Amino acid sequence: MHAIKMHNQAIFLAFLVVYVVVTMVLFHFVYQASQLVVDEEFHLIQGEHYCRGRFGVWDNKITTFPGLYLVSAGFLGPYRLCSVFALRMTSVVASIANAYLIFIIRKVVAINRGTAYLMLESISLATLPPLYFFSHLYYTDVISVTMVLMMVYLNLRAKYHWAALSAGLAIMMRQTNVIWVGFVLGCQLTNVTLYYCLEADRRPQRSKQRVRHYTLMDLWTCVKIMIGQPKIIVEVFKHASLKFPGYELNLLGFLVFLFTNGSIVVGDRTAHQAAIHLPQILYFTLFFAAFSSSHVAIMLHRTLRFMLKRWYVTILCLAAIGAIVHYNTIVHPYMLADNRHYTFYIWNRFYGRYWWARYAPVPLYYCLLVMVGLMVFSKSTGTQIGQQSHIIGFKIFWIVALLASVGLQQLIEVRYFIVPFLILRLIQNSIKTNVPLLAFELAVNLIINAVTFYIFFTKEIFWTEYHDPQRIIW
Repeated sequence: MHAIKMHNQAIFLAFLVVYVVVTMVLFHFVYQASQLVVDEEFHLIQGEHYCRGRFGVWDNKITTFPGLYLVSAGFLGPYRLCSVFALRMTSVVASIANAYLIFIIRKVVAINRGTAYLMLESISLATLPPLYFFSHLYYTDVISVTMVLMMVYLNLRAKYHWAALSAGLAIMMRQTNVIWVGFVLGCQLTNVTLYYCLEADRRPQRSKQRVRHYTLMDLWTCVKIMIGQPKIIVEVFKHASLKFPGYELNLLGFLVFLFTNGSIVVGDRTAHQAAIHLPQILYFTLFFAAFSSSHVAIMLHRTLRFMLKRWYVTILCLAAIGAIVHYNTIVHPYMLADNRHYTFYIWNRFYGRYWWARYAPVPLYYCLLVMVGLMVFSKSTGTQIGQQSHIIGFKIFWIVALLASVGLQQLIEVRYFIVPFLILRLIQNSIKTNVPLLAFELAVNLIINAVTFYIFFTKEIFWTEYHDPQRIIW
């Protein structure tokens, strides 16, 4: 057993070495191609201010908390390493940390899976094209993912105080990460609630019982019990306050900020107003399918069988999705004006060009919604997010978190999909895919990465207000 463990560690170490070498080579070429990419115009200048100790300077066009810049100040400032190269290296280091965190999270969750399986899946997720691309730029996204993954891992290991510290750091990187702090706490509260409602009276026999997988009906039973016995609610919150005070303090602190600031956005709020935008959920399913080909291949037959067997539900849902697309599609001005993003070309050359283009993907949307739904509500999904016997919290709160983090965004940005995608792929343990399919998925991701870097290096766009050529990114 020890020899196998050492072998696994050696394989993973070899992967990290290759990952670092390839990333640094690409980093060098990105740096040579351009030292100012799209929103780096704001981030790099702000990062340099903080790095040099000028904490009173703030660009009002920046809408996130200053976590990224504080990291630069703490780790680069003392050594006066405040160049574009050094600031961008922040994302490279965070990217390497992400690769490691992805592997150890899957190692905890995907029990009884072989080394090849874990390695291929971890590499595939670590090279997720949108996330990997931004590993070479000074953006908040990569280090934001690092803090969220650290919170999830520490929560899985029941190190709740350290997890709460990571949660606070995650919020400092991007405010919307508060949703994922609420997700983790919600899962834990569901665990505690189910225990006090359905297991507390059987505590002496609990160790002898078979692990139970709770359902929505069990949760509904629990709600009815709590209505009749309010003292259970008191017990749940007493237990939570003792065990998870860090999560609660993070959420309370954020609510105070929200009340005093009047908005989740700091700085300029004009282009970042929250609005119900349900088609974003549909776009998320496309994102999921594009970067989860191994899961799509395994789930496609089951999904189509579900749709055909319940054909009457399928017809109603197709009509509902068509209505959502018709009445709730929001076209943000940024997407129409900025030709440095792929979404600009997708929208202007397809969705916005032909009247029928918005409706053509409706059957695909529904198919992928069913597929993701079947994944989320499969029996073993989310077993490890809290206690192993309670998985229903994951099912409920992941959907709530997805709606809150994606469904209220007006601007279509693939970066918004990264965290919900990773959480679902890392925590779910229900899809029994195989090594060849994971190898194919990894190959697809690597090809997409190669194409996006090729476009970045070779395609130049000239804007009158910029001296240097602009380049296309996610």
